[in-house]
Amino acid sequence: MTGTIAPEWDERVLAAHSVPHFMQSRAWASIRSGGPWQPAPLDLGAADRPMPVLAFTRTVAGVGALRHLPRISGLAPEDVPGLTAAVAASADGAFATKVEVYQPRDRALEQAFLDQGWRPTRASQYRYAVVVDLADGPEGALARMKKRARAEIRVGERNGVVVDRADVDGSDAEEMLGLVRATEERSGAFFRSDDYLRRVWAGFAAHGQGALYLARHDGRVVSGAFVVTFGRSAWYKDGGSLRDAPQLMASRLLHWRVMQDLAAAGIDRYDLGHVPPPDTGHPAGRGLLIFKGAFAPDVTEYLPAFLLPHTPAAEAWRAGEAAFIADHRERTGDYWY
Repeated sequence: MTGTIAPEWDERVLAAHSVPHFMQSRAWASIRSGGPWQPAPLDLGAADRPMPVLAFTRTVAGVGALRHLPRISGLAPEDVPGLTAAVAASADGAFATKVEVYQPRDRALEQAFLDQGWRPTRASQYRYAVVVDLADGPEGALARMKKRARAEIRVGERNGVVVDRADVDGSDAEEMLGLVRATEERSGAFFRSDDYLRRVWAGFAAHGQGALYLARHDGRVVSGAFVVTFGRSAWYKDGGSLRDAPQLMASRLLHWRVMQDLAAAGIDRYDLGHVPPPDTGHPAGRGLLIFKGAFAPDVTEYLPAFLLPHTPAAEAWRAGEAAFIADHRERTGDYWY
């Protein structure tokens, strides 16, 4: 299922969603349309309350088409029956539709999905994140940071780290890719291919919704971040740093400079992306939680993912999805979503 994304699509999403996400933007649709996921615009709302949503559909070999509604927002419990009916009516041969709601976890909203026949399912997007509030400007955000973050920002400044906007192609992009691969090797974290990252960075930059930042020390690039903006929100999309210079606190200063730029541009919130659940005792990811968590007082938990079955194949997919994703990763080296 494919469809033309109208020029005014972004304006419609920005008006209807409570926290419009870049995965519902024309830029993301354009970026993803070159791969196995095919985007199509839907309106899943009522006449007096439109809900424009991008649906991304991909064929599962031997099963059929799975439809994915990533990172939608603006829903209350009373909206779920109408949304469910609209999703079912527009299934267009898909065996199931997965939805991931970009709103803080709300037990009443969660129950509303379950009451309408949605089933809990595996999330493809992160469930926990650190979100920096920039609504009252960078100084307000700085005051809410933990003492550790403020101190490390000052260390980065004293060490002479310089942070600048960079080009999303050419030598700057290659420097950034080097940082990404260094981080991947050091941490074991998964990153998409170089070609995929280049396409994402160029795609958002072409829509005026992406910026690359590089931090340098004595002329050497030591840290970098690619930041996406959509409406009044921003996201830390990709990043990396060198292992041999942690004492410079370059990454801490880099994000502070990003926050200053975002606030000056009228951005209200900066989602720093995935962190592990704050109550986990497992050491994996704890360094990430410590680093990102120092930028804001709390960790945000988003709603779990849900699957609406359209055919009997949906339950088999729900039960076997995790194994399918792991097998795909092992065979291809890539993430299925």
